[in-house]
Amino acid sequence: MTSTVAETLSVWREANSKHAFGIAKCNFDQENKPHRLSLDVGDSVVILKETTHWYYGYKQRHKDQRGIFPKTYIHLSDYTIINGEYCIKRTEIVEEITKVLLEWGFILKQYFLVTHRDFKSIRAKMIELNNNRALLISGNLPVDEMRKVKLMATSQIDTGNSLLGLDMVVRDENGDILDTNTICTTELYEHHMNAVNRIIKANRPQTIQRSSRPLNKYSHSILLHVNAFVCKFQEDSDLLFTLFDGESHKPISENYVVKWSRTGIARDIDQFDNNRVLFTDLSKADLSIPKMYLVCYAIRIGSMEMKENDSKRASITTAMLTPSSKKHSQLSISSSGSFNSAEYIMRRPFGVACKDLTPILHKPEDFRGNLDLPFMLCEKDTLDGTLRKLIANKDFGKIDSKMAVTIEVLQGDIKQIKEDFPRLLHTNVPLARKMGFPEVILPGDVRNDLYLTICGGEFARIAKTSEKNVEVTVYVCNEQGQTVPGVMSIGAGHSPIDEYKSVVYYHDDKPKWLETFKIHVPIDEFKQCHLKFMFKHRSSNEQKDKSEKPFGLSYVKLMQDNGTTILQGQHVLTVYKIDHKKYDKNNANVYLELPATIGELQGTKPSAGGLSLFPKDQLTICVNLCSTKLTQSVSLLGLLNWSAHKETLEESLNALSNVPGEEVVKFLQDILDALFNILVENDDPERYDQLVFMSIIHLIETVSDLKYQHFLTVLDVYINESFSATLAYDKLINVLQKNIREAIEPKEKSADGIEIEERIEVKRLYKTTRYLHYVIKFVIRSRVLFAAINGNSDYDDFANKLHELLQMFISMIACPTDLLKSEGALLKNLHIIATDLMTVFDEVRLSNVIVNILRQFPPRRLTQSKMGCIKDFVDSKLFLSPDCRAVLLPVFCNHIKDRLESKEEGDSKSDIWQQEKNLSKAAKVLGQLKSHLHTRETTAKQKVNECIVIMNNILRLLYRKDIGKTHNDVRDIMLILLRTIIKTSHALDRENQLVGNLVAIMLGILQRMDGAHYDIFVKHLNNRFELQDFIIEILLVFEELVSPHQKSVFSRDWMDMIMHQNTVILRSLQHLSVVIIDHFFDPFEKQVWSNFFQCSIAFLIQSPLQLNDFNDNKRQIIFARYRDIRKDTAQEIRKMWFQLGAHKPKFVPQLVEPILEMSMIPEVELRKATIPIFFDMMQCEYYSSKMLPNSYGDTKRNNMHYKANFNEFETEMIEKLDILIGAGKGDADYKDLFQSILLEKCQAHNILKTEGTEFVKMVTKLMERLLEYRCIIQDESKENRMACTFSLLQFYSLVNRKEMYIRYVYKLCDLHMEFNNYTEAAFTLKLHTELLQWNDTELSQLLRSHRHTACRTHRELKEALYYEIIDYFDRGLMFECAIDMCKVLAQEYENEIYDYLKLAKLLVKMSQFFEKILKEFRHTSEYFRVCFYGLGFPRFLQNEAFIFRGENYERLSDFCSRILAQHPQAELMQTLEVPGEDITQADGQFIQVNKVEPVMNENFTKFDGKMVSSEIVKYFTSNNVQQFQFSRRCENCGGGPDDVRNLWLERIVMTTSYPLPGILRWFPVTETKKFKISPIALAIETMKKTNKEIRDLIIEHRNDEALDIKTLSMKITGIVDPAVMGGFGKYEKAFLTPDYLEEHADEKHLVEELKDLIASQIPLLEIAITLHKHKAPESLKLFHEHMEKCFADMQANVESKYGKKTCDLKLDRESVIMRRNGFFMPGMFEGNNRLSETSMGSSDSGLSKSTSSTRPQTSSIKSTFASFNFNPRPSLGHSPSTKSKSKEKTPSKRRSMKKLDRETLSLPVANSQWYTQPLTTITSTPERESITSITSASNTSLTAKSPDPKVLTQELTAKRPLRSEKEKERRMSRPASIATPTSGMKGFSSTDAHSLSGADSSNRNSVDTTDSTSEEDLIPPPLPAKTRDSTDFSSFTYSMDWNPNNFPSLSPLNANINTITTNTTTTIQRTQHNSITNSSYEYVEARNFVLSEKRPPTPPPKPSRNSKHIP
Repeated sequence: MTSTVAETLSVWREANSKHAFGIAKCNFDQENKPHRLSLDVGDSVVILKETTHWYYGYKQRHKDQRGIFPKTYIHLSDYTIINGEYCIKRTEIVEEITKVLLEWGFILKQYFLVTHRDFKSIRAKMIELNNNRALLISGNLPVDEMRKVKLMATSQIDTGNSLLGLDMVVRDENGDILDTNTICTTELYEHHMNAVNRIIKANRPQTIQRSSRPLNKYSHSILLHVNAFVCKFQEDSDLLFTLFDGESHKPISENYVVKWSRTGIARDIDQFDNNRVLFTDLSKADLSIPKMYLVCYAIRIGSMEMKENDSKRASITTAMLTPSSKKHSQLSISSSGSFNSAEYIMRRPFGVACKDLTPILHKPEDFRGNLDLPFMLCEKDTLDGTLRKLIANKDFGKIDSKMAVTIEVLQGDIKQIKEDFPRLLHTNVPLARKMGFPEVILPGDVRNDLYLTICGGEFARIAKTSEKNVEVTVYVCNEQGQTVPGVMSIGAGHSPIDEYKSVVYYHDDKPKWLETFKIHVPIDEFKQCHLKFMFKHRSSNEQKDKSEKPFGLSYVKLMQDNGTTILQGQHVLTVYKIDHKKYDKNNANVYLELPATIGELQGTKPSAGGLSLFPKDQLTICVNLCSTKLTQSVSLLGLLNWSAHKETLEESLNALSNVPGEEVVKFLQDILDALFNILVENDDPERYDQLVFMSIIHLIETVSDLKYQHFLTVLDVYINESFSATLAYDKLINVLQKNIREAIEPKEKSADGIEIEERIEVKRLYKTTRYLHYVIKFVIRSRVLFAAINGNSDYDDFANKLHELLQMFISMIACPTDLLKSEGALLKNLHIIATDLMTVFDEVRLSNVIVNILRQFPPRRLTQSKMGCIKDFVDSKLFLSPDCRAVLLPVFCNHIKDRLESKEEGDSKSDIWQQEKNLSKAAKVLGQLKSHLHTRETTAKQKVNECIVIMNNILRLLYRKDIGKTHNDVRDIMLILLRTIIKTSHALDRENQLVGNLVAIMLGILQRMDGAHYDIFVKHLNNRFELQDFIIEILLVFEELVSPHQKSVFSRDWMDMIMHQNTVILRSLQHLSVVIIDHFFDPFEKQVWSNFFQCSIAFLIQSPLQLNDFNDNKRQIIFARYRDIRKDTAQEIRKMWFQLGAHKPKFVPQLVEPILEMSMIPEVELRKATIPIFFDMMQCEYYSSKMLPNSYGDTKRNNMHYKANFNEFETEMIEKLDILIGAGKGDADYKDLFQSILLEKCQAHNILKTEGTEFVKMVTKLMERLLEYRCIIQDESKENRMACTFSLLQFYSLVNRKEMYIRYVYKLCDLHMEFNNYTEAAFTLKLHTELLQWNDTELSQLLRSHRHTACRTHRELKEALYYEIIDYFDRGLMFECAIDMCKVLAQEYENEIYDYLKLAKLLVKMSQFFEKILKEFRHTSEYFRVCFYGLGFPRFLQNEAFIFRGENYERLSDFCSRILAQHPQAELMQTLEVPGEDITQADGQFIQVNKVEPVMNENFTKFDGKMVSSEIVKYFTSNNVQQFQFSRRCENCGGGPDDVRNLWLERIVMTTSYPLPGILRWFPVTETKKFKISPIALAIETMKKTNKEIRDLIIEHRNDEALDIKTLSMKITGIVDPAVMGGFGKYEKAFLTPDYLEEHADEKHLVEELKDLIASQIPLLEIAITLHKHKAPESLKLFHEHMEKCFADMQANVESKYGKKTCDLKLDRESVIMRRNGFFMPGMFEGNNRLSETSMGSSDSGLSKSTSSTRPQTSSIKSTFASFNFNPRPSLGHSPSTKSKSKEKTPSKRRSMKKLDRETLSLPVANSQWYTQPLTTITSTPERESITSITSASNTSLTAKSPDPKVLTQELTAKRPLRSEKEKERRMSRPASIATPTSGMKGFSSTDAHSLSGADSSNRNSVDTTDSTSEEDLIPPPLPAKTRDSTDFSSFTYSMDWNPNNFPSLSPLNANINTITTNTTTTIQRTQHNSITNSSYEYVEARNFVLSEKRPPTPPPKPSRNSKHIP
């Protein structure tokens, strides 16, 4: 037996937590062999133990069957534990699908058995759901596809649930299940209605459409990509693309120019493979054009006749990419606008291509690929003529030339397109705008484009016998006739040109050019410019052409004499002959005196300066102006320039109404500016103010028109940003008042009494009120601007004026004159006006005005408008204010009440409701929906619907948390509306859909009511009878809502709505029970009590509350969301039963069955509460009168009248027990509880003892199950005792039990004193002082202290406690806290009781505390995060995280040992990851520990930038802190271990419930935040820290001349001469490079900050080196010189790169008198051994620390080597960063440095055996303790004689065994282990967590190490302790336990080329005894292994791979 056990133990081991759950992927059947567990595919298995090839465990469905099964047959899965069951970890939607499939699968089997008609449809849905589930699990879908699949899956689930009659799931728009507890009742009802509609919609045959985000519907764009042009080219061409309207035969957009070479590619290098253009500003109307074409005009660039392709000719395209060719090929024009005189070039028509875009615009998804544009050569036709032929030609079969383009239709403006389609617009794509305005012109869209079309010309023959080849050249010239350069453009993609040359048509005297190009002249030059047209004959002979001169000239001015621009449309220009002999080029503008157009000639033949008229010649042009600054309207121009023409101002104002709307909206801002200037500046207010006001109204009316309503945004922008008339508000208010006053004056009537037609004043008032909200916006904005400039001193006058205006609105409504239209307009805009007025007018005052306005309306006048106004106000900002709601809400509620109860429009409520019922009956008879019979809504329905909408919005608003207190609001709604809503809902037919809305509103009101509201409501009712009516009424409503005999208001599958309804009803029943007891017990009103019991019992037994009848899934959902509310209902019934008193017999035995069923609910407390009712019923019947039924009669006086039995009760009980138990009610637990309670009561009763006991025993025989009890294990650790005490302390504090509170204060204080927690004891005692006052009041008994019994007054006790607290703070070294307490006492002594003697003593004590702060050494508190996982801990610890304050000098390892000692059953976790439910819900105990850093309180940042002693600041860094943090390297950060560019950190910041230190040494974590720190941010953080450390060192050394300079030396040399880690040079290489800035353009400011920090370090280093020079001894002279040299190089380098910085620290050289001690500084500071600055990084740059050790009962090594400093994480070799650097070193240097290390440390290592003793733990020394061994070496050497450093270097070279030899030796000496293969062992790198690069490599989950994850670090296990050679130094580690000089943390020397420490990697392994094996320590037992009765069997050999049957 013993051997079997040993063999079993040697093979089986506990399964890894990650390998605890799996799925069988193959059948396994070996039942004929012992211990085998048969598996089917898909079986879930829980794995308990494992060996090499086998698992031992059980199937989840059969937990009692355990056995073994092969590993290869199992697929391991991530899992979570829910309610003790293992479940595969999945997303919420996958989890939901899984549960749905399981639930449907069971139903599907039943459907199959009965051949149900829905079987196939459900099966199809399940298959589709399973497919969607597979897609979701795969993880291969992009986000949008994932969302689409998710929506499809949820749609299938919802429709399937509806088909199966299962509960409906309420979801949001993303398909996620809604949290019903976060929304109000009415909103929940709306979500249910939405879900119903969604299911109805999903059942229709349609696909789920992707919901697109809102786009700018007014803006559309077309993206064109020109891919290829297939044609025979002989010369280069310009391709001009434009959008073309086929109906009007006009271009729509600007041209896009592609320069195409004869080689078939773009000849412009900028367009090379990037021929894209975006046609923008297209409106919806543009896209709706019946025929829109994409047209391309091809224009040949060359000679008159097309030349053959001759390579000998110097073609332009042969050098198409050279700058010169590019210059000459732009439209045959150079950039200066002139021809190259050496070339004979003109523009000739080549051909036209076009494509109909209409089908593409309608269905762009059908045209994704290349589109072919058929191309037709012009031959002898014009371009326009060719286009017409091409459009008319239907047969393109003969056309072999074509273009290939791609077209994308995009919605939205340019900004949206760039965001949504970055791939399409990744380069600078040119924009071709529409030749007209877009639908929306925004304020910033300034445009001044003139599109000129050269239509055609007529040129008579003079001397020539043939027609001319006319070329038109267009110039833009100023008044002097000089050409304005660069203002013309032939299209997008082409640079501006100076002159435009037309196409030349051969021998055509009447050419039709129809060429359009853009002229963009600056607005300030536009008025002075004109267009000049020069006509030239182009000869086909090159020599003749050179001698040709222009023969004619035309011109036209851009501005007319009246100041308007040239008119839109065609203009026919005159042509003047140029006589070159007389024409004076110097007087170039002579033609400006001649008529420009044919119309101006008027029969004359003018001539001037060599120019004479061609009488028959003419040129036709067409002008299209798109300008936001220039107008063609004379009226508008007169208004805009009103100041220059004040005499015509009235005419201009009147003419504004005739200006077209297009011009108005285009110049909206300018017109408004002009109008407000007129309003403010005019000299005749009576004449102009009204005109200006109505003009403003006209503008607003124009913009509000449907055609221009999108310009309302422009108007809003103008009001908020551009409007500047600060004095306008006063005049606007005056005009408003005047208009109202004139309108409400009595109307004139005719002689016969008939009213005259509506007056102009009334019409004006209607217009004013219609747009009143915009007028008020102007008033408010004007006032705000005025107050900002002139102050708000006259606010009262303004407010009174506003109030007068508002009062005039009230007068307007009260006016008998018929102003209904104006009143309706006022109601429509009133909420907008009120919201705007809130900024300048008192809200409550405004609310009162609104209330008066609403009240002023007579009944039945504008009722719907009033309700609409109320609805708008409920949604307005004003209603969010509690003060405003207090005024508005009662009025709103009264209007709603009146509306619901109204009988207007001839219909009484009874008639309407009867009509509804008759309609429902007719629908039932006819079998049709009622909505089909009644298509028109009745008036009653409409008015109820109006009220419902308003009430829904009110209740939704009151549910919000950000609107202040709502108690009074609920009160108002309750008092005014509750009964009305109850009556309305009760009267309506259940078929009416509005009933559900009304019930939801009723429930919403009841949900918000508390006990105080019920008290108010009861007091509000007039008398007891009215109260009785209300209670009976509401109880009947509740009963009808839950009754199975009534049609349910809410559908049966609305589980969430029904459960929410039940929650509200229960709460109401609880409140109503109090009212019934108070008002209807005496005198007793049986009707009320009976109704209550009837309603409560009906509520309790309703089917939706019978959780036991539901499946597990539904039961879990209800428990999670609503809990089991039956228990609370039963408690309420029990309470009411026992309140009946003498009236109980009236209700027996009727209540036996319901109470029995209630008592059988499987809830212990409920049973205990209800079972005693049965004994009370027994007594009731026993003592009731046999003479008078249902009462006690006179039984008190005559016991002969007792009934003396409970037969009826007994009979009813036995009968109902049989029924209920037969129906599945009750269990063994109930039986035992029933027996114990009733037996106890019966046996304690003298009369019922015998009969009652017999009855109980008889009934007990019917019950079968046992009661289960839980034992809570109490832990005896001091932390748990303190936590329990603290918990009670908090409790008594909450309940205000001062005596108990103080008692537990002193208990907690005594516990702290027991463990020397003086600081916590002091804070605890402070709790008592907070209850005391500084006065002489006599102490009550509750406040006395047993420690200070002599104290009689508050002052005496408080003073005594203060001194005790000060003493505790002193002993706890918390001098700052003691000083704070002293200050309070000093204030009392000095200013209150004037006790100067005590004050003097106190001040002396305070001075001592101040001195101690500076002189007494204090340990900085260390903090640790501890997480307790598992259910084995006490409840208050379970799965909670805490921050602990460590003991003095307590390292992480010591703290872990202490915590584990207090929890001996606990297991220390090895990772910092949050565990799954397999840990959190397990019965075991798991502890997770790591060190955290305190985050300094922001209140103490007052020391920043000040030269303060570190001893003062040090306290605040680790005390009174409530936030703590730790960091670790992010996974998958990329790059190598030295790659700081990819070093991302994850930082975790935790907040505790109270600051530490406090009344406990730990507090729970209440909030945890995680965020990432980028590499450059980490670099900045590290540089800031380094600079601060240098600064602090300078201050320390300046303040203390005796301070040792070792730390200063190491700090400086680590920075100026970084040997290994590279210093900030790594940052320069990583971040300060151009490629980094290109990749991270958004981090430019961070790069600059890093540069600044590097530059700022130089002046600090300069001061530090100067300081070092004065303090350094002679022995460090060479070292200092080397340091200075390195610094000089660094300084020059940094200042050249980043500039020179200054420092606020100044070193007074004269005052620095250093005493040179004859003290030794080792030679380690020389040569190649340099301390790297990279070791001084942030403490967050590595992983957090923890440990993984056993807890042996041994002492720490620091007791033996207290003065030495050891590195906690040794390594066998170099760290990765060390390796790369050490290659540059010679081996001899490395050996010499090792030799130096040992000699310097002066350790007798060869003779020491200390490392073979078991130690406390494997430690990871905290950062602030891990100072390098240089310090300890120096400390040791201070007392020794200082030899020559060079000699030391030569003598102390120790021969170190090669790594391979050392590993071989270890492998040879390693003990054999079967259980743990050596290949699985991991080593840990020793790179310090403070390194600048974070860590050379990091393990995110490791607690034992902060560095290594690389597989290269895997090494074999080290030697066991006892078999190791005594000269083995592998376990020799360095740590620092003592930090006398409070040096800042430096890196361990393993980061310094391993020159000082020899490190080894510690490895932990499990042995067959389940112990921890350690390379440096003895074997220590970790925990006991308990043998269970069922042991895993010895596993068979490895199963065969090829066969599932294993032999």
